[in-house]
Amino acid sequence: MSNAGHHRWLDQELPGLIQSGVLTADAAQRLRDHYGPPPAGAARRAAIIVCAVLGATLIGGGIILLFAHNWRGLSRPMRTVLALAPLLCAQAFAGWAFLQGRTATVWRETSGILVSLTLAAAIALVGQTYHIPGNLADFLLTWTLLTLPLVYLLGATLPALIYLIGITSWAGYAQNLNGHAAWFPLLLALILPWIIHTVRRDPYSSRATFQGWTLVLCLTIALGLSLEKILPGLWIMVYGCLFTAFTLAGRHWMRDAPSTWRNPFGSAGVLGTVALALLFTYEFGWDDVGWRYWRHGWPYESRTAWLDYTILTGLATGAATLIVHTISRRDLLGITFGALAPLTIIGYALAASDIEGVSLLLFNAYLLVLGIAITTHGVRTGRTGVVNGGLLTLSALIVARFFDEDFSFVVRGIAFIVIGIVFLTANIVLARRARGGAA
Repeated sequence: MSNAGHHRWLDQELPGLIQSGVLTADAAQRLRDHYGPPPAGAARRAAIIVCAVLGATLIGGGIILLFAHNWRGLSRPMRTVLALAPLLCAQAFAGWAFLQGRTATVWRETSGILVSLTLAAAIALVGQTYHIPGNLADFLLTWTLLTLPLVYLLGATLPALIYLIGITSWAGYAQNLNGHAAWFPLLLALILPWIIHTVRRDPYSSRATFQGWTLVLCLTIALGLSLEKILPGLWIMVYGCLFTAFTLAGRHWMRDAPSTWRNPFGSAGVLGTVALALLFTYEFGWDDVGWRYWRHGWPYESRTAWLDYTILTGLATGAATLIVHTISRRDLLGITFGALAPLTIIGYALAASDIEGVSLLLFNAYLLVLGIAITTHGVRTGRTGVVNGGLLTLSALIVARFFDEDFSFVVRGIAFIVIGIVFLTANIVLARRARGGAA
């Protein structure tokens, strides 16, 4: 863990040690004084990197625009030279940054983004000059694969983000062109060693956080794009297992995160679990579920249906492993979140047997229990944000049912007033408790 990571850990632990009586407030302050303030310059370095990257982006865009202005009047050899010259200069710059070592973060990030942009321009310009056949999906795949070595050679974050976004965009275009994004898991596997390495070095660093959020969002989007959907409703179990794995992985490996932002897997898993459970309280989520509706025809590639079952099996195995570990730790809130995966499987089986009404009741009950569990955990730990998250979950369920059923305006108004009173009361109680603890 970096020095900044040690300071974050110390600041997080000291209040609990004071509250439990292990340390006095004076002893905690002496510890802070002993270790000194957090390392200075982190914000300044981040600002320098942002400015450098923005400058490199503007330079690359300006070069492309200058070429575009005079492009038609140039011969083919001249076009090729002009297309490759910026790329060669950017690669020379990247080579210089590589020789400076791992400490030259600004130059590695700047050269990485510059090479990525000039590489994209070179591919597009050469392809247009010599009329090389292809489409946007081919361009994205070529660009992202050629960008990948920059991640490992320069140790740069931005090329890694470009790669993740690029392969996700490729998956979308591949599916849109009546193809199949079956290669996405393999493309994702190529970048995972770097992400794992980054997280192990400092799981709460800005680099690990940005890569984690990008990975979570891209994986959530690309997973739905990669499914062939030969078996209707299979996505219900797939996403149930995915968000279960996200939540429990975040609670297991990143439980000491100083904020929810620094725990992308856990935060995304919690949000996904609540959203998915709320969706499954409606009938349209269970329409045409089951093996009696096998899809066929030109939009569906039955030969690639094996990928759907492989993805489901892998996610279910990972979720089951994390659930067992969570049960062994007696993490009640984690167990509640982990119930999403088996409940989606049970709900799918019920809906496939033409009793989707039971599935609706099942997820209404689950969302109620989940909201109560989150609220209770927040009250017990004194975390106002968690309490409000639990109350918002309960409110979402109540509001959804009010608008789903034929309740009068009087009943709805009274219910909303009660919910508001509960919100205010919980926050006032926690605020007073916090002031009493501080005193």
